[in-house]
Amino acid sequence: MTTPHNKRTDIDSDQVRMLAGFGCTIIDIAKYFQVSESVIRKRFRGEYEAGLEDVKLKLRQNILKMSLVEKNTACTIFLCKNFLGMSDKTAVDLTGNLEALLKECGFEDNPLDKANNEQAEALESLGVSPDTTTEASA
Repeated sequence: MTTPHNKRTDIDSDQVRMLAGFGCTIIDIAKYFQVSESVIRKRFRGEYEAGLEDVKLKLRQNILKMSLVEKNTACTIFLCKNFLGMSDKTAVDLTGNLEALLKECGFEDNPLDKANNEQAEALESLGVSPDTTTEASA
């Protein structure tokens, strides 16, 4: 077994960036140079992060090319959903459907209708017509 590298000069920072640009993890790069992960994390953090940004840029360029130049439908849909915030889900409109929704949930009678009926019955028992009270207050 070879002895591990102890000096920063043994590791080429350009190679760290290149390996990160290929998608290698810190663990992969540390194994390649036969050093601990902390050496790569601490001493080559900038190079590693720059390599990751390089691969992200390449991926963006590639997917845009596939979508716009090669007319790949799947890539276009992906970009529309992720960059433009589009969705293929339709919004559920509950406006005007409250009564149907209540019935689905087990509420057969509309509580508002029941309260209105009870008020009307109470007014009629007093000899007042419910229709005249709404007209008088208006």
